[in-house]
Amino acid sequence: MEELFKILGKILQFIFIILIFDWIFGGSRRAARNSRNTNNYDNNQSHNSYGDYSHTNKEDSTFKDFQKPSQLDEAYNVLGLNKNASLKEVKKKYIELAKKYHPDKNNSLEAQAKMTQINNAYDTILQHITN
Repeated sequence: MEELFKILGKILQFIFIILIFDWIFGGSRRAARNSRNTNNYDNNQSHNSYGDYSHTNKEDSTFKDFQKPSQLDEAYNVLGLNKNASLKEVKKKYIELAKKYHPDKNNSLEAQAKMTQINNAYDTILQHITN
């Protein structure tokens, strides 16, 4: 029974750490996104008064249309690659960094945060390449 409590304690500790990271890093992203949305709303008021809705009629919108280039640039920077990197190079670099920063290899909180950045960057680049 004591073993069960130890396991449950570790699971709760892991969930707590994830929630803290989301609160720290996710909260700033949400605040920035809300700020950008507010600024875009104010800047687009003049467009709305002229009836410029041509951008809303695109039926073939994809993920690339909505993703900001700065996110993609940041993703390549996190992995230490240039934008001309092939899918094979991206995967190779991801594996290299994952081996270095994976929580099983490196137990520090900084390594966990870095691994989260690496995973997010890898996902962003894969979505860009595959779409």
